[in-house]
Amino acid sequence: MKRIRPDYYNLFTCTANQCPITCCQEWKISVDPDTYHQWKTLVPPKTISMPKSNLADYTIQKEDCTIISLNEQKKCPFLDEKKLCQLVTAYGDCVLSQTCKIFPRDVHVFDTHEEETMMPCCPAVIDLWNQKEILSFPEDFENDSVLFQIRSAILHLIQNTKIPLEECLLEIFYILLELYRNEPVTTEMIEDYFSSATVRQLKSAIEEIDLPILHTMEECNELIQDLSVNYKKEGLYLSYLNPILSLAEQISEGYEQKDLQYQWESFYYEFSSFQSLLRNYLSNEIFSNLLMPDADLKDMIIQMQWIALEYTAIRQSLFLKWISDRSTSLKYETVRDYIVIISRMTGYEEDDIYEYLENSFQELIWDWGYFALILSHGNDIK
Repeated sequence: MKRIRPDYYNLFTCTANQCPITCCQEWKISVDPDTYHQWKTLVPPKTISMPKSNLADYTIQKEDCTIISLNEQKKCPFLDEKKLCQLVTAYGDCVLSQTCKIFPRDVHVFDTHEEETMMPCCPAVIDLWNQKEILSFPEDFENDSVLFQIRSAILHLIQNTKIPLEECLLEIFYILLELYRNEPVTTEMIEDYFSSATVRQLKSAIEEIDLPILHTMEECNELIQDLSVNYKKEGLYLSYLNPILSLAEQISEGYEQKDLQYQWESFYYEFSSFQSLLRNYLSNEIFSNLLMPDADLKDMIIQMQWIALEYTAIRQSLFLKWISDRSTSLKYETVRDYIVIISRMTGYEEDDIYEYLENSFQELIWDWGYFALILSHGNDIK
């Protein structure tokens, strides 16, 4: 079966002990059944500080999944002081679970082809994207279904650097809702909805909308707090979450509005300097997650909501961090790290995304107004 992948895929190299946010810390590391049975027969390397009878004894069952039990420092017990895997040192790569072998790679298997991408949960992947002006995704595969046509049209729109990112997302979601309301979708409909004339009309309509940025901040603060609840309980990512959640609570309890709006304008100016990286991030999310195997148009809408939620959580986290640090500039390393952390926090399976949205919102499919509310940035949207 044909495999396709974006242009940056073969450039990836794991930075191992040089990684600023190792995948062996503060994360659920799953162990597949075959590896688990193999581990039952293997004794731990002598270098491990807390020896047990076999490698399987370092795992626990959680949510119908076998995962590595992290130590008190929330690190994998197999990670040494130099941030290298002691299992690899002792036994080689063959002893690793499938999760550790493939991360940060991801593969989706369709009827006609397979798609390989990289996940934004890895700092080295973000570094790759930051080095490229624009990512290139393959389109020369045999599947010509309308869903793939829609995804291709969306990718072309999000990669149009003449359109601001938030405006692109608003136009995309509006078109998806319209196509969903008018199913069955045809190629002619897709061409019409994504035509330059339609996009210009949407741009004009969006510019007339009044969405006060303070309302957006309030909603996004609630979103980031809700996403963080379980991670705070488990003591994960606290060095990243505590500063921003503390400030989010202060803002919710009362904050000088003029001062907050001025800070947002200053922050957004800095944030805008990373538009190329963020556009690459969103492009990859759209290629990787918008269209899953066996999905329909409704599923694409749900995935688009989740992508927007991720983006707004990243943006709001960076804003809160920027205020907390009393910064005058936004560093690349800060942007990269919060993309990685939020991506790890929101890296849900498809069923879990549905469950989260159903439990957190009145309707599974949002209306366009709510989508616009969380994405407003208070400048182009008046």
